[in-house]
Amino acid sequence: MSPTPISPEIQAKLAEFLVPSRIAVVATIGADGMPQLTPNWYVFEGGRIAVSTTKERVKHRNLVRDSRMSICICSDLQASDYVTVSGPVEISDDEFIWPVTRKIVERYVPAEGVEDRLRQLRAQHRVILWLTPATIMFRD
Repeated sequence: MSPTPISPEIQAKLAEFLVPSRIAVVATIGADGMPQLTPNWYVFEGGRIAVSTTKERVKHRNLVRDSRMSICICSDLQASDYVTVSGPVEISDDEFIWPVTRKIVERYVPAEGVEDRLRQLRAQHRVILWLTPATIMFRD
């Protein structure tokens, strides 16, 4: 695996790779300096990766302290192809998170369950983590 400069071609390759609904393993830096990993849903929008979480989660606290995050997304159970994306995160916690949250939910929840899931999420202190790719590495 080798670091790849972020060119328009690499951005397009990333966008294509992220179309299927896969699980992203999100890595943040814990208070003790060790990686803290969690599986998450995501959506790729505007050249950034959006992940929904709550203010109570450890990853949110980690990112408030240190805004660096990495994710790894595998193509299948054999991990024959995967991408790792690292970069700074911006945290959104305003009313504008809900259209993005809906897009994330619609990628993973059957249509008949989307509204129920969104009702559950609206009762929580949700935020969107916006990962801006600084480094993109594809499996060679």
